[in-house]
Amino acid sequence: MVFQWYGQCYRQFYRWTLGLVMLGALVQVHAQTASNASYLIGAGDELRISVYGQPDLTAETQVSADGMVMVPLLGNLPIAGKTSTAAAALIANRYEQDNVLKNAQVNLLVTKYRSQVVAILGKVNNPGKLVLEGPTSLTQALAWAGGIAANGSERLVLMRMAPDGRQERTEYDLQQLLNQAADPSPTVWLKDGDTLYVPNAGRFYLNGEVHTPGMYSLDRPLNVRQALSAGGGPTARASESSVKVFRQRADGSVQELRAKPDDRVLDGDVLVIKESLF
Repeated sequence: MVFQWYGQCYRQFYRWTLGLVMLGALVQVHAQTASNASYLIGAGDELRISVYGQPDLTAETQVSADGMVMVPLLGNLPIAGKTSTAAAALIANRYEQDNVLKNAQVNLLVTKYRSQVVAILGKVNNPGKLVLEGPTSLTQALAWAGGIAANGSERLVLMRMAPDGRQERTEYDLQQLLNQAADPSPTVWLKDGDTLYVPNAGRFYLNGEVHTPGMYSLDRPLNVRQALSAGGGPTARASESSVKVFRQRADGSVQELRAKPDDRVLDGDVLVIKESLF
């Protein structure tokens, strides 16, 4: 019972700590999107265009489906795929080329972001569609969705459309994404049309000479040693060198394996710790 209570407390503390990390990431994404100038304008975005010293040329407008925007005295101009800075420079150059204004100073502000959207589905606290207002990482999007639900896995699935039209599926370990100091892997940035899916947490079972046998949640990658710790560890009678794993094959048959401490535990595995003969 003591080991079980300790395990529950550890998992609650782990979730609480993860929540703080997610909250920090959420604060970061708001600060980042408020000042980021690399957002690419797209169809549906609403804009405010103003020209210094020319209040009559101020316009509130929306990017059309073909990427055009109506600019006072210039008509429709193509700005989809450009940053706010690049679009403002384009408009200023056209004012000068058409002899409308000299030394035009144009400011362009995206007032409503609508063109770039990712879907966040599965076992998150607040699933939905996130409108990208700037560079947004996978962990920041997860923070926006309220983090992983209690029955969710830390094995994250990102589905993205490839240039040839095929859908690519990539899996990520949340702990590795959060632990950037120890893992040199680059940040995973989301793109328009991405789908982030959080599946159900898997399950594994402990039996034999372990303090707390039973079923346990496989909500993050575990090896055999870590799985045994979740059950309070082996008893004094256990033979730690004789751990068996019973794993179901795709055809329904069960495979018996001798487990090593660093072997990966898979969903549905049954770990049996045998009693020492001495």
